[in-house]
Amino acid sequence: MQRKPAAANSKPSLPPEKYAGVYNDAWYGPITIRAEKAGLVISFDRTPGMIGDLQHWQYDTFKAHWRQHTIEDAFVTFSLNADGNIDSAKMQAVSPLADFSFDYQDLLLKPAPRK
Repeated sequence: MQRKPAAANSKPSLPPEKYAGVYNDAWYGPITIRAEKAGLVISFDRTPGMIGDLQHWQYDTFKAHWRQHTIEDAFVTFSLNADGNIDSAKMQAVSPLADFSFDYQDLLLKPAPRK
């Protein structure tokens, strides 16, 4: 299945720093997204080396380009609640041919309460 190209001229709903924070998945645990000078960076806290740069793809979807090139790139799609805050994020492999062990689709990232 061929993926359609990204929607032209689409923009994220929020400024980049609003996507930053700690997210929790019931199965995996904490995943951190932080704002750096070059953009957003995602890291899987329990998996050293699983760090990726998030590039805006379209709307509220970003593409994670992992710094360790043996890891399959993934889309990270954020959902907002009625207040315009992040409700959750889901992931999926960019390539439909990605190995099944990259089970991104099983993750449901929920923002951790801010301290």
